[in-house]
Amino acid sequence: MKKESEKRATGTWMTTFNDLVTLLLTFFVLTLSLSNMNEAKVKEMSLSFGAAMGRLKEGAGSEFRIFEPFVSPMGRVGMTLERSKQKLAESLGAVGDFEVRIVEEGVQLTMDEKLLFESGRAEINPEGKAVLLRLAEHLRSVEGEIRVAGHTDDVPINTDRYPSNWELSVARATGVVRYLVSEGNIDPRRLSASGYADSRPRVMGTDERARAANRRVEIIIRMPG
Repeated sequence: MKKESEKRATGTWMTTFNDLVTLLLTFFVLTLSLSNMNEAKVKEMSLSFGAAMGRLKEGAGSEFRIFEPFVSPMGRVGMTLERSKQKLAESLGAVGDFEVRIVEEGVQLTMDEKLLFESGRAEINPEGKAVLLRLAEHLRSVEGEIRVAGHTDDVPINTDRYPSNWELSVARATGVVRYLVSEGNIDPRRLSASGYADSRPRVMGTDERARAANRRVEIIIRMPG
């Protein structure tokens, strides 16, 4: 027969082992719950482990609840907004040859001057009108404010119609807005226009490459969220 001390040692070892296995089981179930698993399957697996450990008696046991990681309502809204931005950016990217990028407030399009206008003019050319019509088809199906901003390079202009680059940049922005309303059937309450002349350059420099990059129209779709 085993001595009393040997029995106590054996019991201590088993208790420690059972605690270790229980902790491993808890970690395993927690890991599974964080992934996209079927709840019934995970519950069945947990009950099977519990029975093997002797934690259940005659098939009866307490209810098992799968841990659901907490995601705040604001977090869910944020994720939904980012997915909406990505989806809109992808659809607009196929409309024309211009830059599309996701910004904090929504999606921004940057159209170079040559896509829309002749140098020193604010009348939209035929190619630009076609692009704006295709763009309007997408903008009608999404919510949010649409801001149109005109930008010029740093070369001064001084004509009867445009005494400075400020008037030219504003005229280009308002021309795009008018076309989106009259021909693109965009709700005018969603649109606004502004001109910044050369005060917000896209590229620093006075060479032709930098100036060409700075002559542009930006359209920002501010998505609600």
